[in-house]
Amino acid sequence: MISTSTPTDRELLDLVDSLTWYHTIDLGNGVLTPGHYDHRPYLSYYGLPDDLRDKTVLDIGAASGFFSFEFERRGAQVTATELPTWFDHDFGPNYRPDQTVESGQVYLHRPFEVARQLRKSTVALKEINVYDITPETVGMFDLVFCGSVLIHLTDPIKALWRIASVTKEKAIIATVIDASDPDRPVATMVGAERGDAWWIPTRASLELMAVAAGFVGIEWVSEFQLNYRGQETGPYHGVLHAYTTTENWTPQTLHRDEILQRRRSPSPPMNSNDALLDELERLRALVQGYESGRIMRLLRWLQRFS
Repeated sequence: MISTSTPTDRELLDLVDSLTWYHTIDLGNGVLTPGHYDHRPYLSYYGLPDDLRDKTVLDIGAASGFFSFEFERRGAQVTATELPTWFDHDFGPNYRPDQTVESGQVYLHRPFEVARQLRKSTVALKEINVYDITPETVGMFDLVFCGSVLIHLTDPIKALWRIASVTKEKAIIATVIDASDPDRPVATMVGAERGDAWWIPTRASLELMAVAAGFVGIEWVSEFQLNYRGQETGPYHGVLHAYTTTENWTPQTLHRDEILQRRRSPSPPMNSNDALLDELERLRALVQGYESGRIMRLLRWLQRFS
């Protein structure tokens, strides 16, 4: 338990440094958590509304809580979700655990709890799998945010169905994408070896996934390289806004029928030799980028015992 008395700077630093953080979070008093990622320089890529007063937000897979607290800062009433246990992830038989049951539980929940208390936040937390999210289990929300979660799911389309079912206005979906051939509606399968990440879609594929989930309007917002906090090269991300109503669309929003019509045109044929070499190089880069992040997480976890 954290002491209910106000911690000293030294106690605060000791508490923060004893944990492994996914997000870099400003806790005040000059204290930043040492997250794997620092999303602050990338916030503009997500297209978050500036004013969320009187709005409800669901943050799916909140991790350390950076986006939950950012939505709260912008005035929203926020509910964050996280898995009940580490091994509730979609791990396959080939997964090589980099967490124990106990350390995974701490990694999933303790940083969020600490940040929420030290920030005096009122963000609510619900432990639930994304596949179990329904209006009955979590309620309905004006805005639903899902950041960097889909890559870890064996069934990202089912997850998007669940997200759409609880979205009153729009969802913000950010995930790792394959930018090499954005107009081909395909997804690369990367989960056979490690069993902890699964699908990397192209832009066209992600848009069609959102349409298949029941969203009626799709706006492609941005693409960017989400580097690790130390500026090591990180995964390439795409962000789209998916609407469940026809209200508050931007000029860039496309109706689902427009997307379907655009995708009915056949893809041009590929030259076999060049295409194969390009594909191998692309897959090598994707795997290297993800694996470097996995190794960094393992090293940071081991540093706690050195």
